Amino acid sequence: MLNSSSDSATTASRVDEATGASTQPHRRLDLAGRAVLLATDGSPGAVAAARVAYALATKHHAKVNVVSVVDTRSAPIPPPLDAAIALGDVVGGETIHKEQEQAIRAELSGATGSSIDWPVRIMLGTPATSIVKEARHLGAVLIILGLRRHGRLDRVVNDETTLNVMRNASCPVLGAVAELSELPGRVLSAMDFSDGSLIAVRSAMAVVCDDAKLVLAYVRPMSGFLVDEGEARIHDMGVEAGFTKVAHELGQDGVTFDHVVLHHAPGESIACALLDYADEIGSDLIAAGSVRHSRLDRWMVGSVSTELVRDGRRSVLIVPPRGG
Repeated sequence: MLNSSSDSATTASRVDEATGASTQPHRRLDLAGRAVLLATDGSPGAVAAARVAYALATKHHAKVNVVSVVDTRSAPIPPPLDAAIALGDVVGGETIHKEQEQAIRAELSGATGSSIDWPVRIMLGTPATSIVKEARHLGAVLIILGLRRHGRLDRVVNDETTLNVMRNASCPVLGAVAELSELPGRVLSAMDFSDGSLIAVRSAMAVVCDDAKLVLAYVRPMSGFLVDEGEARIHDMGVEAGFTKVAHELGQDGVTFDHVVLHHAPGESIACALLDYADEIGSDLIAAGSVRHSRLDRWMVGSVSTELVRDGRRSVLIVPPRGG
């Protein structure tokens, strides 16, 4: 186990003016007094997400806002009629909206065991697009929503709301599986020693319980990519140096962590290696930095974050690229 020490010479972090979210790996995600968006659809995952949101509001005094999206894709509406319905909601739907908001608050109160008075907004449209739009409107530093396993049919009908939110949001997104009943206590964070993976670690530390255990996992390239023994040895020395530097970087927060180097067999993806190890250690959250791929890139080489989300076994925290 590495016990990191304080670093008095760290570089000052830049903070996004709109959200307060860190744009540098040297700053932990700050939730105190910040807007957190909870997206709910009444599913088991959304219930778990509500419990997490409540815990973060209690622990960090985060300001939780709620959005519930009426999906118009199941009954396609021509654009002029769509706009007319939205206008009708504004003009004459106040009573109906208040009833819907009260019903959602009652549902959230049941999920958390406490009386909930969070602001609730009902939106009409495509869920992922609406959620991202509302997060930007609020200047949210975190989006929380439910996560479930996704099969090929979900992809065909474009029913991958959590994944699409993660691909387009400008702040970290936490997808909670139904089994998550409280703040995560054991976190596996994918580490490639980039700024993005450091930001993912610091973001994860903001959404865990006080005595959470953190494991940083580096997935070693398949042996075929390391031509000879000498090259492999140099690579391993670089990885150890990388972990030493990470310990120094995280030292300012007094973060304690284990680290592991994982190997994956030919034909096995990096995400599979991470998921298998998460099962082995009983991790209840996997954190990773996202790399924005084009559609062709995703088809050819896949995406670690995409695979983690589609698997749906573990709650996942995905942090977008800086400037994303």
